[in-house]
Amino acid sequence: MTRVFNATIPDDVLSRRARALHAAVEPVAALVYFAPEVHTEFERIGFGPGVTEPGCLTLPDLAGYFCSRAGCVGQVPGEVVVSVFGVFDPAVVIPETERGWATASHADIMAARERGATAALERILGGDDPTRATELLLRAARAGRATGRPLFAGLRALGLPDTPWGEMWRAADMVREHRGDCHIAAWTAAGLDPVEAGLLTEVYAGMPRRRYQMTRGWTEQAIADGVDRLVGRGLLTGDGTGFTDAGASLRESLETATDVQQEPLLDALGDDLDELLGYLRPWAAAIVEAGVYPSSIEQLPPTWGRPPR
Repeated sequence: MTRVFNATIPDDVLSRRARALHAAVEPVAALVYFAPEVHTEFERIGFGPGVTEPGCLTLPDLAGYFCSRAGCVGQVPGEVVVSVFGVFDPAVVIPETERGWATASHADIMAARERGATAALERILGGDDPTRATELLLRAARAGRATGRPLFAGLRALGLPDTPWGEMWRAADMVREHRGDCHIAAWTAAGLDPVEAGLLTEVYAGMPRRRYQMTRGWTEQAIADGVDRLVGRGLLTGDGTGFTDAGASLRESLETATDVQQEPLLDALGDDLDELLGYLRPWAAAIVEAGVYPSSIEQLPPTWGRPPR
């Protein structure tokens, strides 16, 4: 989940267009992590029922999440998942990935993911016709560069589902993961580690302190150490809750660097971006209203990502 809930949209035209596309496509693609249809499909092939808490949405069994999202690059070991996801604690990712591949076959996991996402979209948006939106999303996705973007490349290599809503979802997922891959490239190039990158995002998005990072599997000590490093580098204020001027500048530069890498997709869309947003924005709102994508970080169950140690 890469959504920045409260980020300010800048005046720069490219960034404004890139972030508008990101905000609109995110719930459409990422409902796969929250929809009950997906959890049901995962349970059918042997995974647990997912994780939820009062007032929160349900997120999938960790093993199912890691293997189904990373499965576009193949039945890869946990060390590869650590690399392509970027933000999770390897101590969680590696054993959970091993458990996932021992639970169900790669083919069954990928089919369950596709069936669940498609069924959820059909239930929520089934009265609409996704044909034109799919055409535009595919135009954007096919213009993206696969180099250095493993999840995007893996999704593109899968081909397209044979249902209208499945096809639209795959195209949206490609656009989403393209930006996600680009963002990892931006913060790694800036010399940040996963804990530091996540902590800066919390401040940037106005999230409650450490609320997001706890769901990435990191221990409280690892998070506290990350705060200390950022304070020591002059990027966070002394209490670790706000940016210094240098920290604010760095974090905005990461978002801008991510935006710049979306230029091929935006150029491919051209003036048709507004038409695409006209489809995606109402769909995104309906998906949030249906309770299959969070409207705030507080709707993520805080214990997800943190199996017993």
